[in-house]
Amino acid sequence: MIKKIVFRLERWFLGLKSERMKGDFKRCGTNVSVDATCQVIYPQNFAIGDNSLIAPYTTIYAAFGVTVGKNCLISSNCGISSINHVINSDDRHRDDQDNIKYSKPVVIDDNVWIGMNVCVLPGVTIGKNSIIGSGSVVTKSVPPNEIWVGNPARFIKKLELNA
Repeated sequence: MIKKIVFRLERWFLGLKSERMKGDFKRCGTNVSVDATCQVIYPQNFAIGDNSLIAPYTTIYAAFGVTVGKNCLISSNCGISSINHVINSDDRHRDDQDNIKYSKPVVIDDNVWIGMNVCVLPGVTIGKNSIIGSGSVVTKSVPPNEIWVGNPARFIKKLELNA
């Protein structure tokens, strides 16, 4: 009996945490599910469209902007970052324009499916209806209607969609 009560309290608390987190976003569509275990750093620069889901343990660094479209599925344990640093080790910790020029927004367009353990790097746009396979590292933009997998992610096949 006590286990059931504790479980219900945990689920209630996590639901509250998730709803509060969504309230901090730049934009949050309707019917959006963001697991309470997710971290969104700089939530004021994060936007998510209607009917999208972010599964547990995903981390999003949105300092320079991250946008997720409508009807997207981001599986668990993914990392999405708009932040990068200069290559020169002496300059990495400086807070100036050099670091900013390497940081770029990330755009995930409508109807995108991102598999588990995917890493999306700064400046990447993932086109409509595309699929990113589990464990991929997306270093460059993905055109619409394509499947990409690997490290670094590479084109596998074009999706034939019903019109």
